[in-house]
Amino acid sequence: MERYMAHLLRGAQIRTRQFLDTQVRDKASVQYGGIRGDIWEAKPTVYVLATAAAVWLNEDSELFHDQRLYEAMELGLDFVARAQREDGSFDYPSCNFKSGADTAFCFKRLFGAYRLLELYDAGDLPEIKSLKGKYLAVMRKALKFIRQGGFHTPNHRWGIAAALLQGAGLFAGEEEFARSLRERAGQYLAEGIDGDEYGEYAERSTGNYNAVVNNAMMAMFEATGDEEFLGYVRRNLDMMLTYIDPDDTIFTQNSTRQDRGKQEFADKYFYQYLYLCSREDQPAFDGAAHKIIRDNMERGGLAPDCLHIVMAHKEMMSHKFTHYGFLEEYRRFYPNSGVLRVKRPGFTYTVMRGKTAFLYVKRGDLMVHVKLGESYCDIRNFVPEEIAVEGRTETEPAGYCCRLKAGADGWYYLPFKESPGTSDWWKMDHGKREKLINSHLDTEVVIDELEDGLELTVKADGLDRLPLRLEVCVPAGAVVENSSFWLKAGAGESVILRGGYVTVRDSDKGMVMGPGFGEHEFQGHYSGEEINTFGYTIYCNGYTPLEKHFQIRMTD
Repeated sequence: MERYMAHLLRGAQIRTRQFLDTQVRDKASVQYGGIRGDIWEAKPTVYVLATAAAVWLNEDSELFHDQRLYEAMELGLDFVARAQREDGSFDYPSCNFKSGADTAFCFKRLFGAYRLLELYDAGDLPEIKSLKGKYLAVMRKALKFIRQGGFHTPNHRWGIAAALLQGAGLFAGEEEFARSLRERAGQYLAEGIDGDEYGEYAERSTGNYNAVVNNAMMAMFEATGDEEFLGYVRRNLDMMLTYIDPDDTIFTQNSTRQDRGKQEFADKYFYQYLYLCSREDQPAFDGAAHKIIRDNMERGGLAPDCLHIVMAHKEMMSHKFTHYGFLEEYRRFYPNSGVLRVKRPGFTYTVMRGKTAFLYVKRGDLMVHVKLGESYCDIRNFVPEEIAVEGRTETEPAGYCCRLKAGADGWYYLPFKESPGTSDWWKMDHGKREKLINSHLDTEVVIDELEDGLELTVKADGLDRLPLRLEVCVPAGAVVENSSFWLKAGAGESVILRGGYVTVRDSDKGMVMGPGFGEHEFQGHYSGEEINTFGYTIYCNGYTPLEKHFQIRMTD
């Protein structure tokens, strides 16, 4: 762990020197919180101060007990105190003002820095005494607001509850104040934590908020000693191992938050895996933590911003890694969210209920997704309502399949039987109209696992003559080719594959797709259509009733 501690320290020193270099006397800094235009925001300064405190207190640091850094920290805390509102709150100026949740997130870093000042206080430095006094003043004021403030999203609750419990311990000597903080935290916890038995949290945010909630759970465990909080972290980190793709990025397409579709490495989970594997025998977590930090170094990346957390836990600093790597293969179905995640040698695939893009296949850094276009009444795409994962007999090729189903009605409004009381269409209560349902469509997609890929069987029946579109969306810039043509996929462009197979390549990895079918040229309705403007679309088109087979196989 020694070389990785040096890497964490280097990253923290880079962040701290940026803070120092942009310091503006009397206003903290423009980059780290200061005044940006007419906006005051304390959070960036609060966050970098925790990193700076770790650098200032680390004996191996170039800035160990550096006087200029100490003065910058004093100025930074002065700015934080000025930016804090009279009621103790902090703003998140892009949208949240007098925000209990954002004040709690600030408290998290304030507390982290203060804890280091306590742990590394030799008792003879007036600078530490001065910094601690300023931290305590800001934190006490913040806790009074957090106690009364509210929240917007599920994860906010646990950030708030964690801050309240940490604050109750910090100000335990003020018995009435500490009691009020614990009671308020209890009200949040009485709602029940939104982590299921599979490790999923409500927001499904693998790229960001899972880590935020895990952090809060760890904080509440340390504040209370209640192992139940750590159980949520353990289950989520186990789940996260099945959300790592072959290129070591996180699959985020099922997120309900702003990280959806973003590709990120698992750097923010490093200290969480390390926290657990340094406490208990967790070979998979040990391997994940080791891979995350070593790969970060080898990529030349800036180290995860967690030195202040690692330095607060001696067992993390002295941990010796014995494993390396993520899971080579996995197969995990999450029934509550309706997600199947599978990693096979050379590729991963994901099947999702309730999504228009119901299938993602990834090989290396090449990822394609599959949709089924149905321009039917108010429906534009097949959206699976049911998902079932089925095993096969040992004599069949790969032994697994996934079955997706949805039904849809063709309907029309009928005239009101009585006057709606207005001739203004937009004021009419159309929910009170009767509907004429004169057709129905049942659609099923079966995804069979092959040794080197997948086979999709698309079935649709009920209403006849409806034009369906199997849509394979590939990244712009990829090469699409077969024996007759070669083209570079352009954003927003498309082709109808009427027969045969095509190979899609990006870098040195490829997928072979087909056979194509092209009974019509209809590529979507003029209203409400999801248009693939960022990628290239390969269409296979047919009329109902329909049963077609389409393969996606891996190739080099």
